[in-house]
Amino acid sequence: MKILEANIYGYGRFVDCHFDVAHHFQVITGPNESGKSTLRSFISSILFGFPTKRGKKETYIPRKGSVYGGNLLILQNEQKYLIERIGNEKNNSLTIINQETKEKLPESLLEKWITKVDKTVFDDIYSVNQSELSTILNLKPDELERIFYSIATSGSQEIFEKQKKLIKEANQLYKPNGRVPQINLMLKKYEGTYQKFQEISNNLDDFKMIEEKIENLKEKTSKFSQEKMEYENKLARLNQLESTWDIYQKWLGASKNYNENALNIPIEVFDKIQLQNTKVNSIESSIQSLEKQLEDVRQEVRKLDSNGEDIDFYLNNKEKFNQIVGGERSTSSYVEDSSNENSQVLRRRSHTKSKNKQPNYTTIAIVVISILAIIFIPNIFIRILGMIGIFFGGYLFIKDLNPVYSTSGITQENQEIFDFCKKKLQLSDDYTANMRKILNFKLQIEKKIKLRDNTKVKEKILEQERSINLSSLRVEQVKLAKQLEEMGFNNFNSLRENFFKEQGKLKLESTIIGLKSQLSDEKINALKKYSTKIELEKDIFSTKKNYEEKRVKNEQRIAQLIEYKIQLDNIGNSVEFATLQQEMANERSNINNTIEEWLTMSLANKWLDEYLATLSKHQLPLVMERASKFFEVLTNKHFVKISVGNNQLFLKTIDNQIFTVNELSRATAEQLYFALRIAFIVIFNKKIGLPMIIDDGFVNFDEERKSQIIDLLLEISKETQILCFTVDISIICDKVSKESILAI
Repeated sequence: MKILEANIYGYGRFVDCHFDVAHHFQVITGPNESGKSTLRSFISSILFGFPTKRGKKETYIPRKGSVYGGNLLILQNEQKYLIERIGNEKNNSLTIINQETKEKLPESLLEKWITKVDKTVFDDIYSVNQSELSTILNLKPDELERIFYSIATSGSQEIFEKQKKLIKEANQLYKPNGRVPQINLMLKKYEGTYQKFQEISNNLDDFKMIEEKIENLKEKTSKFSQEKMEYENKLARLNQLESTWDIYQKWLGASKNYNENALNIPIEVFDKIQLQNTKVNSIESSIQSLEKQLEDVRQEVRKLDSNGEDIDFYLNNKEKFNQIVGGERSTSSYVEDSSNENSQVLRRRSHTKSKNKQPNYTTIAIVVISILAIIFIPNIFIRILGMIGIFFGGYLFIKDLNPVYSTSGITQENQEIFDFCKKKLQLSDDYTANMRKILNFKLQIEKKIKLRDNTKVKEKILEQERSINLSSLRVEQVKLAKQLEEMGFNNFNSLRENFFKEQGKLKLESTIIGLKSQLSDEKINALKKYSTKIELEKDIFSTKKNYEEKRVKNEQRIAQLIEYKIQLDNIGNSVEFATLQQEMANERSNINNTIEEWLTMSLANKWLDEYLATLSKHQLPLVMERASKFFEVLTNKHFVKISVGNNQLFLKTIDNQIFTVNELSRATAEQLYFALRIAFIVIFNKKIGLPMIIDDGFVNFDEERKSQIIDLLLEISKETQILCFTVDISIICDKVSKESILAI
């Protein structure tokens, strides 16, 4: 695998950054805190996943709110692929795309490329840094030997560090002749506890007998505690049932009276039908009122008709009456023959004549208003008044045209004009008196005629109004019958009766719901067991009695228990005996657990030795062969071979001298460490092909050794891509092209 580009969306200090790292030996330089470590961590995170807060390593979530992650453009098997990882500190998403086909590939492909390498292995094996080189300078000679052997076999010093830690922790737990280790102290303490236990075990029989009695009493007391809680709960339930008994009885009574089959008549429907019924009743009342008025009018007509003989006489002789009243004669003659009263009548006639020369505007106004009222006002009563006004106006108009009577022609010789009515009116020979009688008769009859005519008009109007109301009544009755039929009723009274029953049902249902809300199903089922409240009260009394009996017995047991405990105190060793028993059990458990921990560490250390031995048989010869060549280059051909024997490294010089690791100088030891690490990566990377990371791995080397290491790395980069992170590039500049140096 070769990394060509690193594109960062957001990672640590980098946001929307692009880095070209396509060279075989790629130098990445910059001052301290410029982001070299961040870029190295980004490459590792894209390949193996982002670090989390749970881990010990630093997370690089951007603070500016950018997308966390980015992508690497890599070359794998002569194909370009884009590996993108986006996420957060809890999880992340991985995307792999073939750049040529733009096909999205499964995540498992990346696992196939890197085989079994994870983030830890990559950081421990593929990354060579200054901190590791500084560590070996502080090791003891025997530790230095073991760490080089660990690197030669496993590629890192991780196994050595784990073995060192295991040995230290195991020695803290146990040493055969030690005094301070934890297990040694625990065994000594247990021995003293056991001796005390043997000294006080003589009275064990008495102790056990009393202890058994105490345990028996404790068991019974504990059982009563449970029974007490059960009794208290039962009494609480029974008391609740007693307090709700009355409500339960009311609920039962209401439920029995509740009829679920009652008709459901909506209030709005009932209101609508009731309104229609009221309308029908109102029309019927109006008809009844009209019929009463008709009866009264008809009686009045019959009463007026009783005067029909006089009216008929008048109508048959109307022209003659008009001639008498309206005839002309000389006023002076009339005045001479009349009394003072007749003179006044004549003067009124004269005044009337003068008035008749002009139209009577009052009469005209009455007639016009009456006609307008009949046309534009629909009210029956107003129409009746209008018709009466028309008749009255007509009468006044006719009256104005005809003078009350005329004095012309009234002489004693004209007395014969009274012959037709003389007998009817019982006239005398007194002309003036006769005229007065005739005038009065005429006025009374005309008044009766007018009253009779008005009454008949009123009768016709009332009959017409009754007819209209009867028609309206039939229409409204049909509507009412249809509404009642839709609800299944023949009459409104039946509907109203059922409606009020339904309202009573709703009220009863509300009462039942209100009572039921105070009674749970559990309480109802419990109350069903009792037919009367007396049975419930008996159950409460019986429960209280049983509880009281058991409470008294328990108090007696408690008193006995106290007595037995006093006896144990008199024995004097019971508490100490039990304490020692518990202490011994605890100490044995702690000793066993600690021994298991010590054995685990010892076996793990032994297993690591065996693991290193197994590794040395398979890949150690290959690593030693390649490391020897690298070590020869780094030491300028002073050392020519590295060999292994009895888990030790031996170094042979060009003049056949043999050195052990402990005999090397610190500078040569650093070169050996570097040769072993690089050799293991080259051998291990033949199957995987991941890039090698050099992070200021030779900062403490002198100029000559730096130059030797650069030459060696340039040679290795022909097979494996090397990403070299460094501050100082003075030696590198002359050995690589400017394009292969990335400054950040």
